[in-house]
Amino acid sequence: MPGIDEKDREILRIIRENGRITLTELGKLVGLSPASVKNRVEKLKRLGAIKGYATVVDTAFLGHFVRALIELKFRHFDEGVRPYLKRVVGFDNVEFLYVKTGDYQVLIKASFRDTDELRVFLERLKAIFGRNLEFMEANLVVEELKNCWLADEDASRL
Repeated sequence: MPGIDEKDREILRIIRENGRITLTELGKLVGLSPASVKNRVEKLKRLGAIKGYATVVDTAFLGHFVRALIELKFRHFDEGVRPYLKRVVGFDNVEFLYVKTGDYQVLIKASFRDTDELRVFLERLKAIFGRNLEFMEANLVVEELKNCWLADEDASRL
């Protein structure tokens, strides 16, 4: 990427794993002063390399014990679908929504209190996209070994 050097990449790798690290701690790890690190972090934000900061919450603590990966296949995938996707992005259940290549154009990761809530969500998707939705496949997540750069302790035994 233009405007990004190896020191910037090192900063990105570190804050991807620990978004709460202080500028002083980060500076020590990369060999820069806190002021230099602050300038680089601000530059990375302006460039769009840093999109924001978030806390990774296990959705089970919110009462959402059912996690699903939902793939959507459209008859016609064009710019007319985007306003509907933006609507789906706003749903509380939706954690991630990707437009992708392959047989299915959209992948949604979402969490639910139970399978009834999942079923209602799937019906809602059918209603939103109507006849343009050719096929939908929902798969339940059985085990999550890595989420947002955080590996489950059991994953180290794989």
